[in-house]
Amino acid sequence: MAFRGRFPGKPERKYDHRINEMIHIPRVRVVDENGQMLGEMETERARLLARERGLDLVEVAPESRPPVCKILDYGKFKYAEKKKKAKAKSKQHAQELKEVRLRPLTGRHDLETKLKHARGFLEQGDKVLFTVFFRGREQAHKEIGREMMARIARDLEDVAKVEHTVSQMGPRMHMTLMPKPGAKVKAKAPPASPQAAPPAPSADGTPAPKVAGGQDATPVSESPATKGPEHGQS
Repeated sequence: MAFRGRFPGKPERKYDHRINEMIHIPRVRVVDENGQMLGEMETERARLLARERGLDLVEVAPESRPPVCKILDYGKFKYAEKKKKAKAKSKQHAQELKEVRLRPLTGRHDLETKLKHARGFLEQGDKVLFTVFFRGREQAHKEIGREMMARIARDLEDVAKVEHTVSQMGPRMHMTLMPKPGAKVKAKAPPASPQAAPPAPSADGTPAPKVAGGQDATPVSESPATKGPEHGQS
């Protein structure tokens, strides 16, 4: 239902536009409910015109001189704006920080596979934290990790830029890449449905085949310094 009340003092917060008696400027430019420009007229006349049509006079361009007002149903107008904002928000990408773990002796093939995964994350708009973990005597050869980080930055420079340069925290070396500004973000694939439980052993006792799994990178939810040593990395 169209609003008809007056507004003593400041308007209520729910009104994001000046409407009806809130419009105090003497003359306005008016657009009707069909989008037709009615031209400049006295504000009181424009309010009367809106009231005769059972609608509201809403100031939609206050910066214009004179301001532009539209005759419309303010309740429906606010509802349409709310839906539009919700739709735009749903399309926004929620950026995550993914971690790719490496070892100083990670082979060329494994490194290329991890770089391919990292490229996919960056193209989807996510940041990537690269971590090289050193064990025992490997800590005496930190230059290997730095060379590896330099290669990663070079190989991904077409889709990413370095956000945090190489840093050392105990046995871990870190570098963070972020998507290059202006790069087109690819849509994320919908989350996979939960895997079904593995089939039970057959009647003769033969075990069911195992399902391969595992990922090279996961969202990071805690500081790298608080993570324990990785397991199973090559």
